[in-house]
Amino acid sequence: MSTTTMTTTQTMTTEAFAKVNLTLEVFGTRADGFHALRSLVLPVTLADTVTVELADEISSDSPYPDDLCVKAARALRKVVSSCRRAFEPKVPGVRIHVDKRIPAGGGLGGGSADAAATLCLLNDLWGLSLGIGTLAAIGASVGSDVPALVLSRAKGLVLMEGRGEVVAPYGVQFQPLNLVLVNPGVFSSTAEVYKNCTSRVTDDPSIVYNMRHALESGDVRAIAAALQNDLEAPAVRLHPEIAAAKRQLAAAGAVGCAMSGSGSTVFGLVPDEAAGRQIAASLAAKGLAAWSARSACPFV
Repeated sequence: MSTTTMTTTQTMTTEAFAKVNLTLEVFGTRADGFHALRSLVLPVTLADTVTVELADEISSDSPYPDDLCVKAARALRKVVSSCRRAFEPKVPGVRIHVDKRIPAGGGLGGGSADAAATLCLLNDLWGLSLGIGTLAAIGASVGSDVPALVLSRAKGLVLMEGRGEVVAPYGVQFQPLNLVLVNPGVFSSTAEVYKNCTSRVTDDPSIVYNMRHALESGDVRAIAAALQNDLEAPAVRLHPEIAAAKRQLAAAGAVGCAMSGSGSTVFGLVPDEAAGRQIAASLAAKGLAAWSARSACPFV
């Protein structure tokens, strides 16, 4: 699934894949103030393009003040510098550029995907040879979704737990999924959605099990029936536009329409790429931001 290319000896570029949450369960608040989660995170082919270039300092041309790519680069350099201080020259800087396609505040992990891509690129550009598990662990200091999106670049579907720092490949083989993504054009604040979410009191292992069984069956309607997102109800209360986008997506022919992450993007399953392109085009003609996508997953 890697699409990293070397442009010059000092520049590298790769795709940063968005994600959808096939399941997302929210439990009680942890001692550190974060909610405990369990989620099946699936990378999809809607992607930003991240380019890194060797430089004296770490910088980015991002318009966002809290740029996760810069945060990721600094976290990686701090870890490496502390390990190599006695016998290696200073780890260089980097200039980061992102061509954005993933909508911000859309629940698709765009900023986290960019940070994950940055970690993987710098691992190569700086000649570090760190394992994917080490990069995921460093990503945990950058953002809750970053470890899963680091690991998903190599392993596809990932089970994410804790506040997001506990990640593992979800080793189930399944046919690639075809999806349509629709963003209703509202920014959904993760903090506000969690603030309005009622946490689960008991652990229900059947949610993840049912999705595993559905994926193995290859039945799109079974997969649709197994989708679950505990953040959808509070997000819809805050932003009714999300429910409206779901209705339009379902009316256009997608099944199992659900929200990703803390919103506001919704997604639905379709039988094949041709149907996805047709549905996305019909929704775009109505003024909605819509994309046809597939699971960016190594399993066949």
